[in-house]
Amino acid sequence: MKVILTKDVAKLGKSGEMRVVADGYATNFLIPNQLAVPAAGGAYRAWQHDIASREDKRVRERAEAEIAATRIASTTLTMGVKVGEGGKLYGSITSKDIADALGRRGIEVDRHKIDLEDPLKTLGTYKVAIKVFTGMTAEVTVVVEPKG
Repeated sequence: MKVILTKDVAKLGKSGEMRVVADGYATNFLIPNQLAVPAAGGAYRAWQHDIASREDKRVRERAEAEIAATRIASTTLTMGVKVGEGGKLYGSITSKDIADALGRRGIEVDRHKIDLEDPLKTLGTYKVAIKVFTGMTAEVTVVVEPKG
């Protein structure tokens, strides 16, 4: 049975995609849980019409992401922190701290998109990758220096 997904379904597809699934899966799970609608009649014609608008939206989002990536790449964040013996920081700098610092500069970034394996715990200069769009990353320079 052909169905059009109305919500993202794990291991099946994203919202707006058409998929061929088993009849029982569609009638007993997808359609009752409002995860999909049958791809027949008006729903199918509406889906075909929406393809163009989804593509326009994707192009627009990609253009916005490229602008954001350029702004992020040209940004240097200077983080002043308290330092103890041997250059060790009191606490650490996490992806949330980096997202907040970017937000104060007018660049909104979800902290989950910041690719920081471990928090920064020593002084220095770091390049931190940020996932801006599917397949597109930008690097922000983070300078960790003593406060004061």
